Amino acid sequence: RIPTRVRAHLVPASLGASPPALSWARAMAANVMRENASKNNLVRAREAVRRFPELKALCRKFIATYEKRTEEADAKYGFRKYKALLQQAVNQRVETIFIDLNDLEDFCKQEIMEPDDAIALATSIPKIQLQQSIENWIKDIEKNALRFTKYFYEACDAELPDRDGGFDADGSLAKDVIMKWRQNMLQQQRASGAEAGGLPLRLKNDFDVRFKPRDTCKSLKMRELRANCVGALVQLDCMVVRTSQVKPRVEVVTYHCEVCQAEIFHTVEGERFTPLKECPGQKCKDNKQAGKLRQNTRTSKFGKYQEIRVTEMSEHVPVGGVPRSMKVVLSGDIARSVLPGDAITLTGIYRPAELPWLQARSRGTMQDMYIDAHSIRKHKSGYNERAEDEEEISRQVDEAFKAGNLYEHAARSIAPEIFGHEDVKKALLLVLIGSFTKTMKDGMKIRGDIHTLFMGDPGVAKSQLLKQVCNIAPRSVYTTGKGSSGVGLTASVNRDNATGEVTLEGGALVLADMGICCIDEFDKMEESDRTAIHEVMEQQSVSLAKAGITTTLNCRTTVLAAANPQFGRYNPYKSPVENIDLPPALLSRFDLLFLLLDTIDVEKDKNLALHVCKVHSTFGGGEAGRKADVSTDDIYEFKAYDANFMRNYVRRAKTFEPLIDDELQRDIVAEYVNLRDEEKSADRDSRKSYTTPRTLLAILRLSQAHARARFSDKVEREDFNEAIRMMKASKESVAQSKPVQKGVNPLDVVYDIIADLSRKETDTDGWLDISLVVSMAGHKALSPEHVTEAIENWEGLSVLLRNPEQTRVKFVVPVSG
Repeated sequence: RIPTRVRAHLVPASLGASPPALSWARAMAANVMRENASKNNLVRAREAVRRFPELKALCRKFIATYEKRTEEADAKYGFRKYKALLQQAVNQRVETIFIDLNDLEDFCKQEIMEPDDAIALATSIPKIQLQQSIENWIKDIEKNALRFTKYFYEACDAELPDRDGGFDADGSLAKDVIMKWRQNMLQQQRASGAEAGGLPLRLKNDFDVRFKPRDTCKSLKMRELRANCVGALVQLDCMVVRTSQVKPRVEVVTYHCEVCQAEIFHTVEGERFTPLKECPGQKCKDNKQAGKLRQNTRTSKFGKYQEIRVTEMSEHVPVGGVPRSMKVVLSGDIARSVLPGDAITLTGIYRPAELPWLQARSRGTMQDMYIDAHSIRKHKSGYNERAEDEEEISRQVDEAFKAGNLYEHAARSIAPEIFGHEDVKKALLLVLIGSFTKTMKDGMKIRGDIHTLFMGDPGVAKSQLLKQVCNIAPRSVYTTGKGSSGVGLTASVNRDNATGEVTLEGGALVLADMGICCIDEFDKMEESDRTAIHEVMEQQSVSLAKAGITTTLNCRTTVLAAANPQFGRYNPYKSPVENIDLPPALLSRFDLLFLLLDTIDVEKDKNLALHVCKVHSTFGGGEAGRKADVSTDDIYEFKAYDANFMRNYVRRAKTFEPLIDDELQRDIVAEYVNLRDEEKSADRDSRKSYTTPRTLLAILRLSQAHARARFSDKVEREDFNEAIRMMKASKESVAQSKPVQKGVNPLDVVYDIIADLSRKETDTDGWLDISLVVSMAGHKALSPEHVTEAIENWEGLSVLLRNPEQTRVKFVVPVSG
């Protein structure tokens, strides 16, 4: 809406005013509208400031009186949640008081109905105004979280109880002595009539105050952060890409004046501070002396400080865009809570970084922004971490275990949308569970991770299976062979721009420590880069000697790789060794090598097509597009476990360390000797893998992993039989591929394909599309040139006939059924 005084200037423009006059009038209108917006913002800010006194009193009442009836009652304070938390903080049992905004919202609903007369009287405001302040309290906190953090800290200090019998006295003796000395000094100063300042709250207390967001709080994208978010409490979904070392940051600096013997406190609010040069004590001021200050490091207050770098989630990056990143500061007990590669929901205060005067002058109006973290929630909890709903999921795991067939059911729950691959999914479940690492007396370690390689034709869902494993595993990294280098897989040496120090940055395998690293397109990787993972797969470490840094990094990672054969798809006319085309030194490190071939089976192909059509006809765009009358149980023909259940199942299985019985050892030795003898007697071209002493360790690992899946402390015969069956089943698809024998004539293969298609196609008068024949022959590793040559030969023998366009073919004499 254009103001009246500006509208007068716009009238001549509508009557044919000159372009300069028109542009001047528009500029005037824009300036007036901008001034009105600024005035409205100023009015809203002043209204928020007027609410601060009563809200400050409400903060203390909330800490003192709020009751959480849904939680277990405290022995001393009953249902008063925050009084019980303060007692634990005084007893040095907790380091952070989390103010849950859900509790605050519940408290506001109660206070609006019955406003506190004492607060209204103390702040000299009517009840209606107090109700309005309570109604806007949550929004004020979310928009000005920095100020309300201070208010709640002061409220917690005012309601702080004394220590009781639950006090943890470890390491607090020196602090208590210093605190008593300070209190005596303050009493002496007050007794002498001198002005005595109080202790800073950060020096007096050993806890922090942070906010937890509401359940209804919407997670923003990093690109949605605007100017109105500065100083506000924001929530982001992001990925951690880099973490720095945890360093001590000074919070309160103490000085001792050697002239007046006063102790001076300097509270540090930002990242930088200027040390005091003159004593602000009353004695030195009266004597007009500068004093002589000496910084006392022992009595200063330090806190944990860590910087991490987070980037956007891949689904938040627009098409053609580059992921944005941001600095996040972790302090207190939330430092060291995340590692690179973790997907997290971050809640914190969006604020500008404070720069020294000279740097701020050179930077001009540009500001470096960061997030002061208050709350971090991981999207996937690790095997050694406790989840919020762990008890409920543990109960479900117990019920599924008592029902039986938990191993088979859990294996089918891995990628239930993918048809078949029962043995492959069982192998993936054993990969997730794994065996346990054995450490000998002399320090030698034998790994327990089960490395697996999937090699097969395109379109057998290798990449989708790898993605599903990444979704289930709490710690996983997905990468591709062509997009990975040796340095990107192991570690790189970089120089930190802030400190100038040479630092190590872990690659994909190091980031997946104690987890799974999925490498797709393994065959596309350069040979020089592929050799970098040899040490990782067996010694579980990465040794570096670069830029003056000589070290060894832990890399206890399970490698799950997928690759295509040498010729793009499996060629049955060549031996498995020629198709795989990987060095024996690398192949021997894989415990399982699955050869997945796209073989032709009419019944199997029919069931696969029905399954795919059912999935695509049932699901639409997202969960909202699912048909209401069709459940997932009808699609998968069983109730699949979700990823959270699978993680808890694997966590439970990893707690077992099954041992091998003496009676079973003889069978394992006999089977290993038999495998070696079969490989020796077999033809070299028919070998499907290399049997080495590492194969024996693979059998033991698979047996122990299967025993873990049964929640057993002993490896029994059924575990050993399943391990042997798994190793043999991984090569079954090679035996099913036809032709597998040498000397099979391609002419006969093409003849059989055309004959089979002619028997099935009864409505086309015997004519078949040559493109269909070429497609079917591709499954037999025959190129289109081979098909054309075979058809020409049979046509020359007057067996086949082609149409004039050379696109269709049929038998001269129809074949009999």
